[in-house]
Amino acid sequence: MKVIGITGTNGKTTTTHIVCEVLQKAGFPAAKIGTITNRLTTPSPWELAEIFAQESRKGTEYLVMEVSSHGIHQDRVRGIFFHVKAMTNITRDHLDYHKTFRAYQKVKYGWLRRGAGIKIYPGDWCQEKIDFVHPYHGKFNEDNVRTALAVLKSLNILPEKKLKKLFATLSPVPGRFEVIHKNPYVIVDYAHTPDGLENLLRAVLDLRRDQKSVGRILTVFGCGGDRDKGKRPTMGRLALRQSDICLVTSDNPRTENPGQIIENILAGMKKNILTRHKQIMVEPDRRAAIRQAVRLARAADFVVLAGKGHETYQVFGSRRQHFDDREEARKALQQCRPK
Repeated sequence: MKVIGITGTNGKTTTTHIVCEVLQKAGFPAAKIGTITNRLTTPSPWELAEIFAQESRKGTEYLVMEVSSHGIHQDRVRGIFFHVKAMTNITRDHLDYHKTFRAYQKVKYGWLRRGAGIKIYPGDWCQEKIDFVHPYHGKFNEDNVRTALAVLKSLNILPEKKLKKLFATLSPVPGRFEVIHKNPYVIVDYAHTPDGLENLLRAVLDLRRDQKSVGRILTVFGCGGDRDKGKRPTMGRLALRQSDICLVTSDNPRTENPGQIIENILAGMKKNILTRHKQIMVEPDRRAAIRQAVRLARAADFVVLAGKGHETYQVFGSRRQHFDDREEARKALQQCRPK
């Protein structure tokens, strides 16, 4: 069984999804490990051992897995031989754990450089040309497609032309630029880092341009508690710059006061001559914030629900309760915009 590892700040889930599904469509038994399929992005060594054993018994030939910085630093992937290692990108994240960006980089690049096997860096995959059809929106997803293509080409399983044809029928990735509704557009995405949020909103701006729309962008977002506090004002500033209306709400507050997290975000949302016409709204209740955004949206607008993506829970203190942005968006659409 060949193991393929995908690391990076953003794009791991989408790249893993693409590589695994293309392999399956090409007729190879393949499975994936990551944020959507497992409790942790990179499971514990004991869970990984169990998964590897199960997949081996099934006859799986390729196991594609997300490799997180926590997973590397905590030796969860130690002893695994990766036939291919690839990095999507590296930007600010997890500084609550790694303390400095340099330390975070060292963990990621250290893993990529270690051992034998094929190594694919951003400077490698960026050379790939997208001259084929695929279903994913935004430049950031084009980068994910390029990374996946580079990984797949390195395996030498199919001629490149045949390989590229398989991209046309790929399925959407849950909670990754997932379009819940059109007229107005309602888009759910997992973007929870400054780079992720900026890339998401740029993709929405591109979609608006492609649709020749003059609709507004309404962004609902928050920041996780007990995580890197330094990114909160940055995300606030980025959201305000690229949205017409920002609804600041709760993500997973965990043990922090939701109001304090929101204050940290608002600290970066200082209006200037370029943003004075934009609206900032605060609604700590995420369900209410989603409902408010849907209610405010006109048919040509774009409602962006950022931060939770595929997640089906919200964490308050030590309590985890059911919550799904996609479900809440659909309920809000039924209540506020009946057909």
